Amino acid sequence: MNRDRLIAALALFAFLGTWAAAQTDPQARTRLRENISTLYLLRLTQALELTDTQTGRLFPVLTRIEREKAESQRRMNLGLMDLRVALEEGGEGEARILELVGRVRAERLAVRRMDEEAEAALDEVLSPVQKARYLLFTVDFYRNLGRQVEKARQMRPAIKRRP
Repeated sequence: MNRDRLIAALALFAFLGTWAAAQTDPQARTRLRENISTLYLLRLTQALELTDTQTGRLFPVLTRIEREKAESQRRMNLGLMDLRVALEEGGEGEARILELVGRVRAERLAVRRMDEEAEAALDEVLSPVQKARYLLFTVDFYRNLGRQVEKARQMRPAIKRRP
């Protein structure tokens, strides 16, 4: 168990280290996302007390889904930026705006479907107690992650944010 805590602490340290660089560097953002995913999987293993068999079945599926979700979220963010520009400039016709809205909605739907796929994979493998722990774990993990990001922001000098 101490080894698991050490690995989780190192993953958190890596996350915080890459967070600062990720503010401006797209490659750093990719590394940050990968670090968060790794930290998530490590903490998930601990929180649910996964067996080796469960880990072997879940990790490949969850890793693939997280990778695909990251790509879909990247496309969705690009679509949102395009939509923001189209609305600010006002020169785009309604057809273009509808196209962009459709693109963003399609990516949102894709992310939801991937979340459902992950939940189905978890349902196949986890016991009822582990399923309950999973629900609590996800809320706590992302809440704590948000707190860590906020702490990191407070420790850094102000950075100009893009609109």
